Amino acid sequence: MHAGWIEGPGEANFDLLVAAYEAGAPQGPGEFRVFLPGRKIAGYHALFQCHPEIVTRYDLIALVDDDIQATTADFNRLFEIGRKYDLDLFQPALSLDSYFSYAATLSSGKRYLLRYTNTVEMMCPVFSARCLQAALRLFGLGYETGIDLLWTRLNDTPWLRYAIIDDVVVRHTRPVGTTKTMQGFGAEETYDSQVDAVLRRFGAIFRGFVTYAAVDRRGRFIRSRLLIGLNSVALLRGLPRTPIGCAQFIRRTTDYTRHCWLRPINLAPIDMDWAGPAGAIRPQATTISGARPSSRAARATSSR
Repeated sequence: MHAGWIEGPGEANFDLLVAAYEAGAPQGPGEFRVFLPGRKIAGYHALFQCHPEIVTRYDLIALVDDDIQATTADFNRLFEIGRKYDLDLFQPALSLDSYFSYAATLSSGKRYLLRYTNTVEMMCPVFSARCLQAALRLFGLGYETGIDLLWTRLNDTPWLRYAIIDDVVVRHTRPVGTTKTMQGFGAEETYDSQVDAVLRRFGAIFRGFVTYAAVDRRGRFIRSRLLIGLNSVALLRGLPRTPIGCAQFIRRTTDYTRHCWLRPINLAPIDMDWAGPAGAIRPQATTISGARPSSRAARATSSR
């Protein structure tokens, strides 16, 4: 579907590079092309290893799956909003007839221009050059999923830096998981098992997609998670249009509402310098405030 991204309406204010994983695919007008067979994240890693100038030449870099239906105007507007609000990482909202994993990514309707979030998922992220530079090491760890739960946690000042852009709505046309085999997953291997491995490796916890603030269509800043959660109830209007099962749709949308209200935002930075080998587990420090030391510990301290 990438051909439609530069066919209009309007003139593209961006360059399109197609990282093809199949040899012999025809090259369309106005696009650059490289051949990178194999898995998606490994392919991105190879792309940036071979072409590091991408990160220095452009201020914003979008990594878009080929099953995203969007127009030139959509991408122009997406980049425009990202620059205006000085975002480090963001994504368009998904139409209600899209396949999706997290209901937070669905369009919130006409109330919000954008919603600030604790993560941006993998199908259509747009990075600032500095954010992508910080995240590049994640691409080389050998995982094909789960790193999107970490790339918002590489910044010491993460607040109001990551967002879902409700003013730009695209459609995800392919069921989630269709390309698992091409990404190197075993027949019985689940996405969740690899996500768990990524989180364990860095001692990180992910308790859900949370949108914790927003900008409405009048440009007003909204900081009430209660209001954002109430607005999310309107997602149920998408029930007749969703391509996933009704029960799944209801569960995911109500989970999102609950997460808006109750779940921690959880943007504590991870330590990328502790990127140990695959299978290693990052030890977690535990602090107990107000606990009185035992007399044995007190004596041991005073005798040194």
